[in-house]
Amino acid sequence: MNHSPPPAHAPAEPSSWPLPVTGQRTIIPPAVLDSIADHPLCAGCMPHGVGFYPQARGHRMMRDNPADYLLIYCVSGRGELRVDGQTYTVTDGDLVLLPTALAHRYQADSRDPWSIYWVHLGGHEVPRFFDEIAGHARGRTVRVGVHSRLAEEFQALLAAATRVQPEHLVYAANLLRSLLAFAALMRHQHDVRHATLDVNRVNGYLQTALHRRLSLDELAEATSDLSRYHFIREYKRQTGQTPMQAFQRIKVSHACYLLDISDDSVVHIALTLGYDDPYYFSRLFKKVMGVSPQRYRQERGQ
Repeated sequence: MNHSPPPAHAPAEPSSWPLPVTGQRTIIPPAVLDSIADHPLCAGCMPHGVGFYPQARGHRMMRDNPADYLLIYCVSGRGELRVDGQTYTVTDGDLVLLPTALAHRYQADSRDPWSIYWVHLGGHEVPRFFDEIAGHARGRTVRVGVHSRLAEEFQALLAAATRVQPEHLVYAANLLRSLLAFAALMRHQHDVRHATLDVNRVNGYLQTALHRRLSLDELAEATSDLSRYHFIREYKRQTGQTPMQAFQRIKVSHACYLLDISDDSVVHIALTLGYDDPYYFSRLFKKVMGVSPQRYRQERGQ
């Protein structure tokens, strides 16, 4: 894959797609990036902006001369990419790899709009990461499959990138390295699966619904062709827990992460994860972790 020389820090160019309540979009100011440009732990690979667009109907973007690299991960739905005089269909489980200075356009499908994570990034290490993810094909789209861990990596990066203190950005830079390395590993290990139920697909969808309420019927319909009963049975057979139990644990795991890296109140974290009742959230947290959120934070701070 050919790459242009890494540019100086320039503003990321996200689309102006109207962000819904469950969507996320964070752009790191260039001045902030410049302030840590020479830091040895993040100079080679740095996020410039990161986001999540759920069911992004009407989402479209065109760039003639982008200043940074762009990685898109489609976790559900469909979209279309036009680049190098070719048109690519992007579906769930696909990565889109776009280097600097490469004119491109893309858009969500009108009937089945994609849900995507994205990150604008820069640094001298990025071309090598992109080459490792692309493999011998060196294509603009790469099939890796829907993986809950990869979605979780994006969620962690989103949470860290919203805080502009230098220590958080150093952490975000290395979360980005982890994300890129894991994407490369999944490209190496990807194989088309014909299991009755793809648990990775289910868990990936759960990650996209982290900040809202989700019904079992919606989950089953979005991730399988099974009836509600068979969906629960097959998921539990493969994982030892029900889908909703897994969803609760994923939410509590992310709550622990937010309690660790931020000073956000328990009420705010509960709302962020789709719980209107903070007392219910605290009971659920204690059921999973054995301690309340407040006690968890106190003990971690010792």
